[in-house]
Amino acid sequence: MSLPATKTPISSTPLPSSSTSPSNKIHTWQAFRYHWILWKCCGLQPPKRDSKWFKPYLIYAIVLNVTVTLMFPITLIIDLILSQSLTELCENLYVTITDVTCNLKFINVFTVRHKLWEVRRILEHLDERANSPEQRRELRVGIQTSHKWFMAFLRFYTCAVITSQLVVYLSKERVLMYSSWFPWDWKASKRNFLFAHCYQVYTVTVQTVQNLGSDTYPQAYIVILIAHIRALGLRIKALGSSLSSSSATAGTSRQFTDDELYGELVDCVKDHKIIHELFLTIQECISKTCLAQFVATGLAQCTIGIYILYVGDDFSRLLNSFMFLGAITIEILILCYFGDLYCRANEFLIDAIYDCNWIERDERFKKALLLLLQRSQQATCLMAGSLIPVRLPTFVKIMKTAYSAFTVLNEVN
Repeated sequence: MSLPATKTPISSTPLPSSSTSPSNKIHTWQAFRYHWILWKCCGLQPPKRDSKWFKPYLIYAIVLNVTVTLMFPITLIIDLILSQSLTELCENLYVTITDVTCNLKFINVFTVRHKLWEVRRILEHLDERANSPEQRRELRVGIQTSHKWFMAFLRFYTCAVITSQLVVYLSKERVLMYSSWFPWDWKASKRNFLFAHCYQVYTVTVQTVQNLGSDTYPQAYIVILIAHIRALGLRIKALGSSLSSSSATAGTSRQFTDDELYGELVDCVKDHKIIHELFLTIQECISKTCLAQFVATGLAQCTIGIYILYVGDDFSRLLNSFMFLGAITIEILILCYFGDLYCRANEFLIDAIYDCNWIERDERFKKALLLLLQRSQQATCLMAGSLIPVRLPTFVKIMKTAYSAFTVLNEVN
């Protein structure tokens, strides 16, 4: 069973003109505004090659990423190798794991950034299909949710950076925020210490910005995907009404003809196919990020737990460790939560298909609706690395695994 569809992909076809007024027009791409600002600051979005700013920006991006993305993990790894006790090893290990994972996620964003940008054209097409206040409200909620969680992560990461500074300022001795190796003896003089400390402030700030973008873009893209699925469900459910959305709003009584209803349903089937392509694109872009985050969180949690047990009465380090633990835990919690919401959105779409007043429609309408139902039931959940489902039960399993590893490490000590 199939419906006639255009053979040319959406990326190469002109977008339809909007039927909504400019004041009601929705731009769901705005949900990613903060992310692209961050990525531009991190050197991932250069100007056009013919721009006078292209070469200066390229130099800026190279210097930034060599001094931060490349050199800072090296200082942590060398110091990890030189650890002389289990407590020191756990302290260095959780920081190193988190930082290396941050860099891997940032590199993944670099490799998929063009695909992330191409999503914009698909969203512009789907935005124009929202033809009722209820559908536009769903899309607005998606944009607001994306911005809300971005700002929540921003505040949380800011607190983590501040507590890492407290380790330095509240210590009676010369200590760094995070134990690192330097080619000079940073304890020998105040000048050497300031060089090392300023370098860590610079790198930790930049890496926090990088991680903020890497950790929040999967949720943002999932949220907008969910919003468009729910908006499509509302469109399909509205087909059960005998009045068109425009005539109902205007207070008139013009009814849909069978041809109009069938044409609208065909458009819904085609838009569902586009949404599925959007899902596949997002899945490809976030799959490696999610897998890296799951693995790193499990390893970091157990090592942080061991370190907290033996950190003693050092309040500043204890506070920073708890902030670190909370940050890496909430990252995957929110990710799995929105993965569950995606599955619920697919269930909402199936319910909307059943709620459509299909009994009173003609045979061709029923066949097209059956095709849409079959396609919607084939939707799967988001996967991390094509191996692990991004759902709340996965979060629980990671917590259990981390606790088991923590128990083993504690027995070894």
